[in-house]
Amino acid sequence: MEKIEELLNQLIRKVPQIRAAAVVNTEGIVISSVLEGDISEENFGAMSAALLGLGDSVLSEVKGGKLSEIYVKGIDKMILLSKISKDHLLSLSISSDAPLGLLLVEVRKTAKLISSVLAEIEKSQPTVDISDLLGGDTSIIEGLSFKDLLEE
Repeated sequence: MEKIEELLNQLIRKVPQIRAAAVVNTEGIVISSVLEGDISEENFGAMSAALLGLGDSVLSEVKGGKLSEIYVKGIDKMILLSKISKDHLLSLSISSDAPLGLLLVEVRKTAKLISSVLAEIEKSQPTVDISDLLGGDTSIIEGLSFKDLLEE
């Protein structure tokens, strides 16, 4: 993940108005980040996933096609989410005075680079089928939830 963190740092150097950058999966889990001191990684990831879900729902309702980017702009800061892959997005917190054209160009370039890195990582990871681990008998895990697993 250090390659992704380096790409995030390069993006921040190119557009210094970026205050926080993270690669987040669609469940809100932060894969890699460079965040301001007062930003919680968990909250930033969860917020990003929530915005992504809302954006997907809105576009589905209005038949707007696949989501590519989301912007939420306030007086002082804006949030930009850029879809990297089916399962990942780039989430940024940016000063509102950032030059939008330069920002979008650099974000889109960085998103493509991160997508390539994630694809390489995915290719190098072996896939494991849970039924193989359990000898084909998955009845032991039927009906279990993460809550059940955490309470034991």
